[in-house]
Amino acid sequence: MRLIDKYRPATFADVVGNQKAINRIYRAVDENDGFGGLVIMLTGQTGNGKTLLADLMAADIDGELYRPDCTKDGETAILIDQIKQDVMQDTMFSHQTVYILDEADKLHPNNIAKLKTVIDTIDRRRQANLPCNVTVIFTSAKTKSQLTAVQQSHWDELYTRCVVCKTGILPAELDNYFAALTGGKVPNISKRIPVCSMRAAWEHIEENEIDIVD
Repeated sequence: MRLIDKYRPATFADVVGNQKAINRIYRAVDENDGFGGLVIMLTGQTGNGKTLLADLMAADIDGELYRPDCTKDGETAILIDQIKQDVMQDTMFSHQTVYILDEADKLHPNNIAKLKTVIDTIDRRRQANLPCNVTVIFTSAKTKSQLTAVQQSHWDELYTRCVVCKTGILPAELDNYFAALTGGKVPNISKRIPVCSMRAAWEHIEENEIDIVD
């Protein structure tokens, strides 16, 4: 087992850094009176915890989880139709469903258009106080400038429909965490890795065979 998986946080309280993103998630949940009907976009560079936070949200909701491959256009289109069906469930006792769309920047423009329609339906049901037991979570490591011109023309309309939570870990947060884990052997890990991210830090620990103090 990789160390990054062995030490993977099981709760939001265990997460290193990302406090602004977590606070934004909590605030969105409070304002929405729960997760059902929330559409969230997690952004930030690779390795900073977007997928982790999405998984923790899914665990808290404890519903059926679907995770389409956004590069497979046909498969994703079918699942978007399923999201629409789930959204239209008329009873508050319907099962909760969670859809995590990792690397949403790879979505085909046609699927982005379909998702915009679904999100608008979610929003209308929320405003009408109708049941909506669906949570949709997008993740993306790319900024708008990194997208193709075709993608950019659709991306803003999807992005602005979501509660946006930007992930990020401060160098001091990484340094303190790994200094404690290694018994002080790596006091300034943020200066030894190419980018300030949890994934890069764990890769450094494993590549250099640095012992962890349990």
